[in-house]
Amino acid sequence: MDKIHPRAIEQRDGSWAIKLKSTSGLVTPEYLEEVARVAKKYNVRQLKILTGQRFFLIGIKAEDVNKILEEISKDMGFNVEPSLHYVQACVGNTTCKYGTLDSLSLGKKIEELVYFEKVPAKLKIGVSGCTLNCAEAFVRDIGVFSGGKGWVLVIGGNSGRKPRIGDIVADELDDDQVLDIIKKFLKLYKEKGDYRVEGRYGMSERVARFVERLGIDAIKNEILA
Repeated sequence: MDKIHPRAIEQRDGSWAIKLKSTSGLVTPEYLEEVARVAKKYNVRQLKILTGQRFFLIGIKAEDVNKILEEISKDMGFNVEPSLHYVQACVGNTTCKYGTLDSLSLGKKIEELVYFEKVPAKLKIGVSGCTLNCAEAFVRDIGVFSGGKGWVLVIGGNSGRKPRIGDIVADELDDDQVLDIIKKFLKLYKEKGDYRVEGRYGMSERVARFVERLGIDAIKNEILA
């Protein structure tokens, strides 16, 4: 049997699971039909929508993992970590009565900017179109939300076992300014982040720990210059 794709996840019963990509949680009828077709063909035991707005195919036989990945659309595939884990976005002002900015559009731009970046650890990004912050910007590695007069950019949030509320680094930003600061931050993170794999779960330095180590003021001096 061929080597199993590195992004397939082994389950406790010896089966495997695959996370599928969806930009800001947006899918088409054709996407759903493709997921259903593959799940039926290979007797996938469970389908789950994850908190990051992605489909999770659970209970795949080892010999079927690579076959599924070869069959699915390229747009449904995923990058090899450490890299972007997901961009989670609310619907923003395209449909929501509370939305003041277009979070779906910005989320897509951020994904295009970040998708192929290789960084010390996985990145989770949230984009919200208003201050209700449905995409949880303050507990994401990088978070963005509409503050009413432009975007507010947050860096260093984390949930999980050691939660941290992210720091606001800039506000009243337009799309291009958000992308420019994120680009500068990723450059800094790649240059000064700790790539050593440590701990029970074999993880390198996430953004929250990176911010704690360098200090948010030092980071702001680098990326806002």
